[in-house]
Amino acid sequence: MGNWTGPKILAITLALVGLATVYLFQRVDYTGIISETLAWSGVTPELAFVINKTLRMVVNDLLCLVIIRAWFADERITRLAWWVFGFELVVLLPAYLTVKLWLEGPTELSVPWLQQVHRLVVNPMLMGLLIMALSYQRFIKNL
Repeated sequence: MGNWTGPKILAITLALVGLATVYLFQRVDYTGIISETLAWSGVTPELAFVINKTLRMVVNDLLCLVIIRAWFADERITRLAWWVFGFELVVLLPAYLTVKLWLEGPTELSVPWLQQVHRLVVNPMLMGLLIMALSYQRFIKNL
């Protein structure tokens, strides 16, 4: 964490700008853009919901991985972050999408408890918690 060089600062800044951009364009229908560009027909609302949420989660988490790599510059921590990303992609996201589509369909509004799961999985909150926990651990270790 100690050596703050230009490339590290640039990487973190660009990743934060990327996260802000993803947030600002969260309502964009990326599936619609992709299907029009590729002349892909037959996209159901459920499939569009799954693709849009998955793309958003993947981009958010990849940007967080850039922050983690630049901030900590530690292979073990970066590897841990990749494991968290994999768990989120393979376990948490499919579970969230299954429950969401089964209970409510592809609507943007959710019951309150499902909104919290959405924030944890689709938004970069889980990676943010990981960054805070690792920073705290390093702070305590250096006391």
